[in-house]
Formats: sequence, structure tokens, C-alpha cells
Amino acid sequence: MKQHEREYFVSRLRCGIYLVEYQKFTLKVVSPTIEDEFYINKAFMDSFAFARDQDIMTSDEIEGWMYEKELWTQEDDEKLKSLKENVEKLKIQIFENRYKEQVRELARQYLRVTEKAIAKQQMKKDSLFENTCEGTAFTAKYIEQIKRCTYLGKDLCDFSVFDANKIFSSLTKSYLSESDVRDLARSEPWRSLWLMREQTGQTLFENVPEREMTHDQKNISVWSRMYDNVQESTECPDEEVIKDDDMLDGWFIIQRKKQEQAKLESTVEGMTQNEKISSSQEVYVFTDNKKEAEVINSANNHHAQMVKKQRLAQVQAAGGHMQDQHLQDKQLELRTMSNEQYKQKFRR
Repeated sequence: MKQHEREYFVSRLRCGIYLVEYQKFTLKVVSPTIEDEFYINKAFMDSFAFARDQDIMTSDEIEGWMYEKELWTQEDDEKLKSLKENVEKLKIQIFENRYKEQVRELARQYLRVTEKAIAKQQMKKDSLFENTCEGTAFTAKYIEQIKRCTYLGKDLCDFSVFDANKIFSSLTKSYLSESDVRDLARSEPWRSLWLMREQTGQTLFENVPEREMTHDQKNISVWSRMYDNVQESTECPDEEVIKDDDMLDGWFIIQRKKQEQAKLESTVEGMTQNEKISSSQEVYVFTDNKKEAEVINSANNHHAQMVKKQRLAQVQAAGGHMQDQHLQDKQLELRTMSNEQYKQKFRR
């Protein structure tokens, strides 16, 4: 984004209005008041209840129906899950190879292709959403919002003349993309306004507190705080990383995984608080709870998981029974100890 574009969008963000071209008119769409917000949400609730009375399916029910008709399958679910996992892996790869341009940019190309595949797969899954209770209720909600928040000059629009659906469609096209919001959040002139807001007492948004924050105002506030957290981190990445969305996402994912691992280890440590096993190298924890088993397994580091996988393969190959000392990792450990004792003998 160029600097003059940043200045324009920041000014639009701060005043809290969107201009929508409709036929020969320029309409002004503002954010709802708290009272408006109540009636907008009420429109959703009333529409949802009416749809249920008409025996229209919910989104969960339509998904079950799609399974029955094989319009959406378990394989589709697994593909979507796998694609999302690949996005995380590729972003981590981009971050970890930030100094290797060829590897980094190849991973970025794969990332863009994967994102498009996710969008296509998600579109297939959501193809019948408009026909659900939630879909019809969402339509009622945004129409109510448009009717309460769209002005021609100083007066609310007359919706016997204007089409609320077309106005809403134009409005959503005016929303900034996440990439653009992130660019604004870390750049001037917004960054200085954000950092100095408390010292100067300057109002960031003209429409607050009389009206709710707009879609873009909420997003830029969230991302501004996110960039604050990055700068305050003891592992703060280079400025080059902060300015690259894919790299920074990779850094975010790595930090999240570290926190999740620490929590898992703490949880498992709480399960194994016993003086008899406090000094043990290995602890076997038994559970008949699938979720608890996943937590316990996830607490193992990469090496421990590889050892576990290797042992399982050996035991299965041996028919389900094997003595501890015959395991490959144990034999390697014994050889290492023996070699160390042999070295110590000649050091004396």
C-alpha cells in the first residue's frame, strides 16, 4: 500500500463511515448505536425462530444431510483439515527460511496455492448455508443493520426505493482486507496515533462512544495490540519479519506451539506428582479417556514420540511381547553407557 492510500484509509477509519455508491447516489453507512445493535441482533433471533417453526434445517442439520447425500464426505473433511495444517507448516517454513530467499519464496508460492484450495473446499462445505436457519437469520440481521445505519444526506434512506441487499454487498466490498489492516496497523500515520493515544488524549475514532466500532476499527485495534505484544516479547523477531505477514504468522505459530507444549507438560506433571516416580526417566500414565491420552501423548517431545513409535513397531513385529532390554533405544543406551565407562577407565 502506498503512503497516500494509508493516509486516506486511516482518515476513513477514524471518522467511522463508509461511502457506498448506489445508482446515482452516494450513501453514507455508519456503525450502529448500542440500541441499534440490540434490534439488529433481535432481527437475527426472530428470523431464526421463525425458520425453525417452518422446519428449515440448522447449519448442523444441513451438514448431516450433506453427509447422507454424499455432497460432503469424511474425505472432504480430512482434506480441509490437512490443507489448514499445511498452511501452518508452510508459514513456519517461510519464517525458518527467512534468510534463504529461494526456499522461502517457493514455500510462499505453495502457501498461496493452498489458501486458494482451502477457499474452494470451504465454499463447497458452505454451499447450502443460505438455506439454513442461520443463513436466513444472517440475511435478516444485515438488512436490519443497513436500514438503521444508511443515510442519504442527513436522513435515513427510504428502503421502499433502495435495495438493502445491494447496499450491503457494496458495503462488504469496502471493508479492508486483513493484509491491508495489518499494513496500516504497523505503519505511519496510524502507528504514532496508536502509540501516543494515552499520552496525548487524542480520540482515535470519531464515532466512538456514541456508536459501536466499525468492522475495520475493530480489526485495526486488534492488530495494533498484536504488534504491541510482538514488540514487547522477549523473543521479538527482526523488523523484516514483522513487516512480512507470512513470516510473522510463522513466528506466531511457533510461539503458540511453545506455549501449548509448556501447558501440556505442566498438565502431565500434575498427573505424575508422586515421590516414588519423581526421579524416573520414563513414566507410563494409564488412562481410558481418549482426550486425556492425547494430552499425555502431546506432552512428549519430538524425540520421545519417535522412540515411542519405534518401540511400538518393534513390539508389534515381535508378536506383542518384548523385554525392555531388547528394545533398540535401550540397547543403544546400554552401548553408550558401556563406551563411556570404557573411556573413563583410561582417563584414570
